[in-house]
Amino acid sequence: MPSELTIRIPDTCRVPAATLPFLHQVLDLYAVRTPKLRTSVDAVLRPGWPHAAELGHDHFAFRTFGVPGLGISSLERVLAPLGYSRVADDPPLAFPGKKLLAAWFTPAGADARVRATLPRVFVSEIQVEQLSGAAQEVIRGATAWAAEAAPEAVTVQVLTALLTGALPWRPPTLGQYEQLLAESEYAAWVLAHGYNLNHTAVALHRLPPTGRGADIHDFARRLQGAGLDMNPEGGIVKVSPDGLLLQCAVLADTLPYNFACGRSRQVAAAYVEFVQRLRLPQFASLRDDEVREEHLREGFEVGNADRLYASTTLAAAH
Repeated sequence: MPSELTIRIPDTCRVPAATLPFLHQVLDLYAVRTPKLRTSVDAVLRPGWPHAAELGHDHFAFRTFGVPGLGISSLERVLAPLGYSRVADDPPLAFPGKKLLAAWFTPAGADARVRATLPRVFVSEIQVEQLSGAAQEVIRGATAWAAEAAPEAVTVQVLTALLTGALPWRPPTLGQYEQLLAESEYAAWVLAHGYNLNHTAVALHRLPPTGRGADIHDFARRLQGAGLDMNPEGGIVKVSPDGLLLQCAVLADTLPYNFACGRSRQVAAAYVEFVQRLRLPQFASLRDDEVREEHLREGFEVGNADRLYASTTLAAAH
């Protein structure tokens, strides 16, 4: 993992002892599976910002199946002891076209310095009951153990999957993967990758100059200049309706995957996202060196996120 991606909090700040080791272990596994992360750092971030010793993570993102025992709540049971709390969005984050629900978590009760350092955690789940009977059969066959097990046992399995990259169900066959892929790339991704980190989002607004960071449009051009294919859905840079949350992403890496049937094929793996949060209007009079994370646009935007899901869909299609 590039050293700049190490998460460091001030010595005077307190978080649960396991939080940073957990985040770094998840990130280490992700870095191994995401060659484009290294390319982004080596070819764009280091040359452009040679004195930036730290690259902040805006958020981590996970995917899961919305079935009994698993889903968003299964991540919540892991994140709560690590000092994270669920944010109550009104209305809830929903993606009807993709049959997805989502929620996000932020460090609970932490001071502003911790909230500006630890990543938010974005978790989505596919509403399995809305899929075809054939797709449901594949998913419920893989996840039936979770509905029958005690909550504590499920949490152990989920935590193990997060820390090791192992699937919390038996590896799928190529036929099962392709059956889901034909209906929902998201569902096929979860079947193949389980609780592996889907992406990290690098916080461009934390790069110098303070309070403005890197311009995301220029940054996207630098990524393209380094030979990285960008997610074009809704434009290379996805902009929230208020104009204050800007996001872009490179297409996911594709890696060889060994299926239970003894066959293998290239599948979409993880991707890298970049986020720029702009300051809220009420803080427009602040000098750049006065702007902190709490002065910037918070939360997530359904329209942006809906387009970012294509970062794996487009890679899978290729």
